Parts: sequence; structure tokens; C-alpha cells
Amino acid sequence: MRLSYLDILEQCFHDKFRGYNKQEVDTFLHLVADDFKSMTAEIKDKEKLIVEKDDAIKELQADLESRPLENDSTLPPETEEELADLRKQVEEKDLLIKEMQDAKSPPENGDNPFSQLTPEMLKQKAKKIINAAKDQAEQHRQDATQEMELLMKDVEKLKDQKKTLMANIKSTAIEHLNKFKAGAPNGGSGNAD
Repeated sequence: MRLSYLDILEQCFHDKFRGYNKQEVDTFLHLVADDFKSMTAEIKDKEKLIVEKDDAIKELQADLESRPLENDSTLPPETEEELADLRKQVEEKDLLIKEMQDAKSPPENGDNPFSQLTPEMLKQKAKKIINAAKDQAEQHRQDATQEMELLMKDVEKLKDQKKTLMANIKSTAIEHLNKFKAGAPNGGSGNAD
């Protein structure tokens, strides 16, 4: 059975002929109890942090899994809307260019802004925008994956720290118990009835 800090504080000793100084024993017990209490609080804090990190990892994994994959990259809804709008604009400009060519009435001067745009130029510009959006989406995906990996490493570190802390608590408790047993006559400790 594991002792709590209250068990250590409530421990009583009988006065004996060759007994210990009661004040020293009480002081020692208070030190052990304070140490034990602080280690217990630290463990609880670490456990809360581990739970928070686990929740963050689960949330990121769910977010990553819920995104549909499209050629190993995903596009946010805003980018999809922007692409649809750009495609519509390209189609409208293609129609204008076709109408101008059908009318066979080119403007006499180069003041018309459409005179410098060709369907190929518009398609190239649209391709650049689409590629930029795909690159941005890929970068977001890589950032999310990297953040998830960092969180997983943090959780592992916290688990290692918890193991170390538990080992320290155990060794401290055993050390204090051994010191106490070594100091008590016949290796026994008396409890007040």
C-alpha cells in the first residue's frame, strides 16, 4: 500500500528509554510529507499536460483524416471558390476575344486593354494561380503534419518525465523508510494506539 502525505504526517511514535528526540522525528516527517505532497502535485500537473497533448494530437489527426485528398494535396474552400471565379473570368475573356475576332474589326489604336491579352496568356496566368494555390495547400498540410509530430514528441517527453518522477518518488520513499528503519531499535517503528 502506498503512503500518502497524510499517512506520513499522522505517524506517531512511542517514547522509549533509548528513543529518538520527538521534535526531530516530527520535523523529519514534515519534510518527507512536504516532499511527497509536492511530487504528487507535480505528477498530477504532468498527467494533465499529457492529456491535453493527447487531445491536441487526436484533434489534429481527425482534422488531417477528415480532409479529402486530391492528388496528394488539398485546397481550402476559399481557394476552390477563387479558382472557380478565375475560371469563369477566363471563359468570359475568351468569349470577348472570340467576339472581337469574329467581328474582324480590330481597334485602330492599342488603347483597348483586351488587345494585349491572348487566350494563352490568360490560361498561363490561371495555371500560375492554380499552382500557387496548390503549393499553399501543400505547405499547410506539411505544417500540420510537422506540428502533429512535434506534439507527439512532447507527449513522449512528458511520459518519460513522469516515469522519472515516479522513480524518484519511489526511491525517495524507500530511502526515507530505510533511514527510519535503520534508526529505530530492532528495526521497528511504533504507532500510537
